[in-house]
Amino acid sequence: MIMTTNRKHQQQEIGKQRILNNFFTVLLLIGASASAKAQVRNELSDRKWLIEFGGAVGLFTPFQQAKEDKILIGTSSLTAIQFNYKKQFFGRLQVGETRIGFKNKTSYGTVNSDINVAASNLNVGAFVGYHYGLGNWQPFVILGAGPSLIGVPVTSFEPETNTVQYKTDTRTYLHATGGIGVNYSLSRSIMLLLECQATSLPGLPKEPSTHLEGISALINVKISL
Repeated sequence: MIMTTNRKHQQQEIGKQRILNNFFTVLLLIGASASAKAQVRNELSDRKWLIEFGGAVGLFTPFQQAKEDKILIGTSSLTAIQFNYKKQFFGRLQVGETRIGFKNKTSYGTVNSDINVAASNLNVGAFVGYHYGLGNWQPFVILGAGPSLIGVPVTSFEPETNTVQYKTDTRTYLHATGGIGVNYSLSRSIMLLLECQATSLPGLPKEPSTHLEGISALINVKISL
């Protein structure tokens, strides 16, 4: 009888020990899983590189306005992919287009030519920048350069046929662009961007003036990839 009671007691103790072991094993597994998830979240939030993609539209105002006409205002648009490094530094590749009114008057003896159309340029640029986080706000500065493809309407005169010919003269120039702006985080993956860019074309002939050097005010939406 005593031996039977001792066996039951030993079996009960063994059962309790197994329950405790299983309980602590479950706790360890839960803790390890939570730690792994936290580590993944930290790695995602603290990773060195972050890629963003976005597009922008806005208004363009040239540095030099036409003296005899109303204030010229054009349009700007761009598409960009941005590579952020350590939340402060970033590089950007962007393709943008600017369109604005173009006027040119030319006289060929008794024949007058009056062009009133739109000039445009296609800018491709590589940029570097720095932004600083202030909560959901991120003010930034940016500087870059690249080729600019410009199409300018031109005229020529054929005296034998007394004909004025019109065509588009397309050439490539170098542009230099600097800008300031601010990002606002709408969520972890979507940001609203307000940016002002100033573009200069040092080699662009002044006559005929195309008014494609100026300031663009842009609004952009970026998505983190």
